[in-house]
Amino acid sequence: MFDPIEKAIYDTVHDFPGGAVKLAPRVNMNSGTLQNKADPRMEHQLTVREALAIQTTTGDVRILRAEAQVLGYVCIALGDFSGVDDIELLNAYAAWTSEIGSTAASIVEALADRRVTRREYEAVNREMFADAQRAFEFLARLEALIDD
Repeated sequence: MFDPIEKAIYDTVHDFPGGAVKLAPRVNMNSGTLQNKADPRMEHQLTVREALAIQTTTGDVRILRAEAQVLGYVCIALGDFSGVDDIELLNAYAAWTSEIGSTAASIVEALADRRVTRREYEAVNREMFADAQRAFEFLARLEALIDD
């Protein structure tokens, strides 16, 4: 089948409402060219800038996530926190620490019988990613408060 990046490109283009025909003009491409570049069986390949334009236009970051996965990384959405106040910062900190508690509970549950099932692993995995997202969200909110 296709590798994760090829699949992400194909799915991102084809899942856009109207597919390549509707997406192409929004990213300054010919629809046939975009169709070919999204087809893993074709020799045409997206450039990094074209992939960025597609993701920015669609709001779909599957290509970025697939690239990160292949390279052994993960992507975490941060959001825009300009204009945050102290209460929002405290809320972000509380959400982060609460998430850490949920992760600890999931680990305790997974290890309670001294074996780990796939379901238990997946639960811990989800919790860990949520922890990381909350931690980086907190950092982004804190950065928004910098007053140089």
